[in-house]
Amino acid sequence: MYHEIEGQLSIEPIIFDDSELIARGKHYPYEEIESLEITSSQLFSPYGILTLRTKGRDIPIPFARSRKGKLELALRDFKKMREGGGQDSANVMQDRPPAAMDPYEELKKLKELLDLDIITKEEFEKKKKKLLDL
Repeated sequence: MYHEIEGQLSIEPIIFDDSELIARGKHYPYEEIESLEITSSQLFSPYGILTLRTKGRDIPIPFARSRKGKLELALRDFKKMREGGGQDSANVMQDRPPAAMDPYEELKKLKELLDLDIITKEEFEKKKKKLLDL
């Protein structure tokens, strides 16, 4: 797995490498990461916050909001890698419960992924129908 979420202006890139996350000039081995979660991404803000929990500490990592779709894709791959890698459930990346998701917010995220060419138009339409119960 390799993902590079490009930086912008004073925001440094975030790199998901084969065995570690590299952010803000520091290396975080995957086995030490307790959770990764986008905790802030205001609609009109130029940046969001990815919160990395390691060794009982929360570390805020800013990212360019325009790169949110790429970051979400990297987080999904990270989660799949962790689940497939036999990690115990305490170490698997934490998600918000699906029931708490607002379908319209989820639709906005999907639209961003479509605009970034991360998903296809067909995938977008399929998810949209499912989210809106059409």
